[in-house]
Amino acid sequence: MSAEIKYSPAVELYRTTDLSITEISRRCGVSRKGLAAYIQRNHRDLMFARHGVDADSSGKLRASKGQSLTTREKYRKAIDACDSDDYLSFNISQIAQLFGLDGAALANQLRSHYPDILARREAERRNRGLADNSQRGARRRTSETYADAVEMLRKEDVTVEEAAAHYGVSMTGLRQHMLYYHRDLLDMREQKRAIGKARPTVGRLAGNGRIRKPSAEREAYFSEAVEIFRSTSLPMTEIAKKCGVPVTSLRYYMKMWHRKLIFERCGTDGADRQPLNTVKRYKRATAEKYAAAIELLRIGDCTTEAVARRMGFTPEVLRAYVREHEPQLWESLGMMRLDDGRTVLRRSYEKYSAAIEAYAQGRESLRAIALRMGINYKSLSGYIRRHNNAAH
Repeated sequence: MSAEIKYSPAVELYRTTDLSITEISRRCGVSRKGLAAYIQRNHRDLMFARHGVDADSSGKLRASKGQSLTTREKYRKAIDACDSDDYLSFNISQIAQLFGLDGAALANQLRSHYPDILARREAERRNRGLADNSQRGARRRTSETYADAVEMLRKEDVTVEEAAAHYGVSMTGLRQHMLYYHRDLLDMREQKRAIGKARPTVGRLAGNGRIRKPSAEREAYFSEAVEIFRSTSLPMTEIAKKCGVPVTSLRYYMKMWHRKLIFERCGTDGADRQPLNTVKRYKRATAEKYAAAIELLRIGDCTTEAVARRMGFTPEVLRAYVREHEPQLWESLGMMRLDDGRTVLRRSYEKYSAAIEAYAQGRESLRAIALRMGINYKSLSGYIRRHNNAAH
C-alpha cells in the first residue's frame, strides 16, 4: 500500500477538522509519528494553515528553543493580562482562572519565557501596596539543595545530568531550578555550546590545537567505571549502575577518552578510523556466554536445539546468535544429510525428529503426537511423506 493511499483518510481529517494528529492517527489506525512525518513532508501547506502561519514567511513552526506557536496562542491573552496594569490587583492564579487556564502552568510559562513580566509586575504591586506578602523566587531550602550542583556547572565542563548525579539531586529539578533562577548560567552554557559548534577542530582538540584532557575531578568520577570496563565483560548499563554514574555520561566519556577500549570490545583496533556508531557490536560478554555452545556446534555431534537445551539456552536465541555472529557455521548448520543420503533442513529435522521417533514406535497416531508436541499435523505429515517414507 502506498503512503498516499495509507494516509489519505487521515489527511482529509487533518484538512477538515481541528482534531489533533494523535486523535486522527488513533481513529485511522496509523502511526502518529508516521502521519506527522508524512504531513510535514507532503502537506506543509495544511500544517502552516492549521497554525495560522504564512508558509512563505517561515520554514519552521517553532524555533530551536522557546514556546511553540500552539502554546503561545494558548497563553497569549493571559500573558498580555499579566503584563497589563489593568490586572495588577489579580494574582497569577486568579488571572489564569479568568482565562480558563491552570495557575501553575501559566506561572511556569511566565518564569520560562517572560521573566521580565514577573519582575516588573511584582515591583509594581509592591509600589501600589497590592503585594500579598507571599513567597516569591527560589525558596531558601531549594537554593541550598541545588547550590553545589549549580556551582559545579559554573566551574566545570559537565552536563546537568552529571552534576545532579554527583551531588545526588534530581536532574529535572536542577534543570528547572536553573531555568527559573539561574538564566545567566543557561546563557553562558549556551554561548559555550555555540562556540564549540563553530570551532573548525572536532573531537578532543582545544582551541589552541592542543589535546584537551578531562579534569582531574572528572577522571576520578569515572575511574572505577573505566577500570571495570577494562577488566570485565559487563555492559555499560550494569557498570554505570554499579558505580552510581549516569549511563549516558559514561558512554560519552568512554567515547571521548577511551575509544581504544571500546574498539577492543567491538573486535577491532580502530586503525581504519571507522566511526564507533558503525562498528559491529560483538560484545565480549555475549561471546563468552555462547563460546562453549559454539564449540559443540563446530564438532557437529549435536543439533542446535540439543546444544541449546544442554547449555540452558533458548534454541531460537542461540540460532539467532549463530546466524549473526558465526555466518560460516550457520551455513554449515543450515542443511544436513540423512542416513539414506538425502539432505534436509537442519532446523526442520530438529523440529520433527522427536515426533518421528515417537511415531516410529507405533504407540500413538500421528495426529495425537502432533497435538501433544504442539506441531502442525499437516506440516508433520508432509515432512514424513517427503523424507521418511518408511516411517509413514
